[in-house]
Amino acid sequence: MTDPTPDDVDDPTAAEADAAPGEAAVEGVGDTAAEPEPVRRLYLHIGLPKSGSTFLQSVLGSNRATLREHGFSYPYVRQEGMFHAALEMAGNPDQWGVDRDEIEGTFDRLVRRGKRLGGDVVISHEIFSAANGKQAKAILDRLGDFEVHLVITVRNLAQTLTAQWQERVKNGHNVSFEEFADDILAGLPDDVADYDDDMVGFWRGQNLLWVLKRWRRFVPPERVHLVITPPGGSGPDVLWRRFCEATGMPADVVDVASTPRRNESLGVAQIALLRRVLGELDRIAEAEDDALVQPWYAVVAKRWFAQSVLSTARSAKPVAPAPVGERLEAVTRHWIEVVERIGHPVHGDLAELFPTDVTADTPHPDDVDDEEMFEGMPQVLARMLLHDRDVRVAVRELEAERRTLTQERDRLAAEVADLNGTVEELQQRRRWPLPSRGRS
Repeated sequence: MTDPTPDDVDDPTAAEADAAPGEAAVEGVGDTAAEPEPVRRLYLHIGLPKSGSTFLQSVLGSNRATLREHGFSYPYVRQEGMFHAALEMAGNPDQWGVDRDEIEGTFDRLVRRGKRLGGDVVISHEIFSAANGKQAKAILDRLGDFEVHLVITVRNLAQTLTAQWQERVKNGHNVSFEEFADDILAGLPDDVADYDDDMVGFWRGQNLLWVLKRWRRFVPPERVHLVITPPGGSGPDVLWRRFCEATGMPADVVDVASTPRRNESLGVAQIALLRRVLGELDRIAEAEDDALVQPWYAVVAKRWFAQSVLSTARSAKPVAPAPVGERLEAVTRHWIEVVERIGHPVHGDLAELFPTDVTADTPHPDDVDDEEMFEGMPQVLARMLLHDRDVRVAVRELEAERRTLTQERDRLAAEVADLNGTVEELQQRRRWPLPSRGRS
């Protein structure tokens, strides 16, 4: 997320300056009533997780000013404002290590900001997809001045599964794909008719039918837009154009190719290496009582090592093996039948949700030998050396600055001591006044 520009900083003094959209206009001269303002739209993008949400948020955040010129507001109140707003309304702050008091009121501030900026409003975060019925109603109750449209990005379940596995490894869990997939598939009910019921874990945020069921009590189906995340290998503009089609935003006013990519993914070799590193971290923690704990794990191991350094090496992306894809295909088929029956607007091709990249000879994500795992490591190590150099240079500069400040402190302390001595001497003289002069 880029820093806000000066004219894009929230002004708390203008919190209620704008009239609510749709408010009745006062009568004008000649008793001619003005037409009421049209109700503005708010597009609430709720994920699903690992469906391209981070990319879309990056495009929206990097192009706020341009989109505002074309009638769309992506409100910004502070860094991580969307995340905190979603966490406040639909998540568990304690699970994320976030103080509830710190984020209280963030969602309302986002909404007020959107009202003041004008135009239609877009709010986006995948945590919203986990909202239960009570939370969904609470969210929509705060959006009463808008015509709310729900936007749900949906991805091929097989690709979602491998992406979630990778994310779990990056978060410090040394788990194989086989273990991870078995656990996820075990959460599926035996009867396909039960797929739209509540499920736990992975399926709570990834079961499209259950997400739709929670929200459709409050939003009519024609205002629930499904955006199909295109398969791997598609250009980055494909997802953006589909999202714009759902929201009415002009797709061509931003340069998607120049948008910084975040949340870099890993190939199977890099995931295997990271798992090996996690095993060593566990061994050191047990043998030497020296553990890499939060928040330093997230800073050093995930964001720097995995996402910034290890991601520069390249290998094949993990692909769910055929038996996993076949099980997920049954889920996908049921999804499509329900979506088509209800009649939600679909942007993209529903057939792209089927796992089509699985063949009999597709390597299992866990089948990585040492030669594959260490290929590209010289480049990774070289980047780590350069980073270590930069850290040492920064430390040396800070130490030099500290020495300069210490010398200046000592000089000023000496001057203060001299001044104190002068003051004491003057005070002593005042105790012994000079004798008055006699007359000559």
